[in-house]
Amino acid sequence: MYQEKLPKNCPPQSAVENDTIILYRIFHGNQLDASELMPYNRLYPKNKRFQQLCEAFAISFYTDYDLAISKYNEILNKGKKMGNFIAKLRIKAKSGLIKINNNTGHCNFWFYQHFDISNDIECLEIIEL
Repeated sequence: MYQEKLPKNCPPQSAVENDTIILYRIFHGNQLDASELMPYNRLYPKNKRFQQLCEAFAISFYTDYDLAISKYNEILNKGKKMGNFIAKLRIKAKSGLIKINNNTGHCNFWFYQHFDISNDIECLEIIEL
């Protein structure tokens, strides 16, 4: 049902099926491709915690550009860098389940197995940081 084989009780019951939605994601490169939508469980396969943590099987997004920039700057101030661009993306309805933290604007998105990057997501804009 999902792109990843998920841990038990994942996604959480509070996650809901998405409507068409505009979200922001920090990218390393300046174009939309599968490498920009890789969950932590695949990026860090030897990290045992990420193989059990539900959120590590999701893709992180932000509901607002300013919230994404705020998180980017927070990480940068810790001496780390998340990426070089922010992408504004339109994701088609019924692409998966989403859980949004209304306080931070951060969301976890668990894509359904049928999700297709070339048909179900549109890159509206990419801004260099």
